[in-house]
Amino acid sequence: MNMFSDNPFFRQLYKYKKYILTSLLFILSLSLRAYGMENKYPFGWDQVNNAWAAKNIIINHEFPLVGMVVKQNTGFFIGPVYYYFVAIFYWVTNLNPVASEYVALTTSILTFFVIFFVAKRLFNYRIALIASFINSISFAAFSFDVVQWPVAFLPALSLLIFYFLYRLIRGEEKYLVLLSLATGLAFHIHFTAIFFPIIILLCLPFFPRNKKMLLYLLLFIPLFSIWFIPNLIYQFQNSSQLSNLSGYLNDNYHGFHLKRFIQLTGDGLIQFDPYLYFNAIKSFKALIIPFFIFIFLRKKFSKERWVFSYMTLIFFLVPWLVFSTYKGEISDYYFCINRYVALLILSYLLSMALFARKWMVKIVVFGFLIYYSYLNVSTILYYNSENGLSEKIKKVSMDMVSGKKVGFQEGVPESYIYYYLMRKKGFSVY
Repeated sequence: MNMFSDNPFFRQLYKYKKYILTSLLFILSLSLRAYGMENKYPFGWDQVNNAWAAKNIIINHEFPLVGMVVKQNTGFFIGPVYYYFVAIFYWVTNLNPVASEYVALTTSILTFFVIFFVAKRLFNYRIALIASFINSISFAAFSFDVVQWPVAFLPALSLLIFYFLYRLIRGEEKYLVLLSLATGLAFHIHFTAIFFPIIILLCLPFFPRNKKMLLYLLLFIPLFSIWFIPNLIYQFQNSSQLSNLSGYLNDNYHGFHLKRFIQLTGDGLIQFDPYLYFNAIKSFKALIIPFFIFIFLRKKFSKERWVFSYMTLIFFLVPWLVFSTYKGEISDYYFCINRYVALLILSYLLSMALFARKWMVKIVVFGFLIYYSYLNVSTILYYNSENGLSEKIKKVSMDMVSGKKVGFQEGVPESYIYYYLMRKKGFSVY
């Protein structure tokens, strides 16, 4: 008999192997994001404006009804929930700007568990492990996680919305409650939350049709609408908000053109890029979704898999189609609602390759993963942000020693750091 199977210690290890592997992977992810935080996490325009918002809540007792502006020239805002979330960390740290790093780290921890949970429920433990591992060691994923701003929450929230919607379509009406709450919350994170109602409407034909569903539909409207109460109050106080948005949309809408849609192919599929890493592989990203759907349905054709494939398509097509009608400036993170859907697709394909029947395929894929991991982890370990908090604090401290004052400037990190250091010394400024 195998000596390992006779040993009680090894039997326990084997019994709890999944918990041990998951814990080790979480420790790896957390360690990579916590190591050298003071030099790796940027403290720039968005972070300092969040810091001032937190300070106004904690010190001035000014409770905002709106969050960050959607775009600088729209005069329209997302909801304020993220400001209150950030304020918790600034309250705990007594307004220390290091709170920004803790917010980002906490967001990345929540993201880890969302990816693992959803991947495990939609697929299996193996794919959950692969997806969590890739996101943990990817430098591009790390770069996304260390930036403290509301957008960092959006991909994980979007993946939950994908999951809730899928469970609802499968006949579990209770998930409409979670779907309504998550969709409403998304409007406090980023303006691209507008894609979620469109996606939900496109999935309506697959919804269960029974009395129970009707009851949950009646709950959906108030649970979704409650998130907009602060913005509505602000709207009554500032009647120009909707007209500003309407004017902005009219100025930047040019209708749908197929040529523009094709031009945006790179942007429409850009959320595959952080995980593909190599430019040679990125050039084939347009084939990934069709290939995934073909493999996924070929393995086992069923209504559930067909619906899953349809949802995957619309999570990419909706932002792609909408932005093809928009003539304003487009940033890559405008498409990040499908970031972790892309990750799950790649993890599924990678899992199929790793456990293929041919050993040569396994060896090549495993070797590639080792090389991929080495390059990304090395980059993470040696990376330092040019906009890191540590150096900014040193600079402001030296200026203070020399008697230099830093006046308030919106979006300028040194002004908040100066405020914090002066307050720490017992002086009131600004």
